[in-house]
Amino acid sequence: MKHYSPESVVKHADPILVDSRGASTVDGTAVDTAGFGDVIVSLRAGTNQATGTNDTKIQDSDDGTTFADVATAAFTQVTTANDVATYRMLLREGSHRRYIRPRSVIAVAACVFGVDCELYAPNSSAGADGEAAFQKILSPPAVSAA
Repeated sequence: MKHYSPESVVKHADPILVDSRGASTVDGTAVDTAGFGDVIVSLRAGTNQATGTNDTKIQDSDDGTTFADVATAAFTQVTTANDVATYRMLLREGSHRRYIRPRSVIAVAACVFGVDCELYAPNSSAGADGEAAFQKILSPPAVSAA
């Protein structure tokens, strides 16, 4: 029987820690995906102040320095109408370059949010269907306005 350490099968990263941020552009730290396949990126949206918006997308890079947007890898804009929710996106193996990071643009008023990633070893994800990316609203995170 083959044994695996958890670190060889799943890697967790927090490129943007949960916090309240005013109007700004927030670039997350680079996440090295070398040796891993699919990546689940979670946008944990807390409470937006009135009229605050959060536009978060995923960028990739070959060198961890120069980033560009990943086509079709943008979350739904978070407003006061759909805040306090967790949004998830699956990036299939091969749909991005070695390094990824989230970029969030917060406009008008402060928003509480964070972004985390779960990277999975190649071929460890069940049900791979070739879809490049998807997102789905799941359950509210345990975050609130500052």
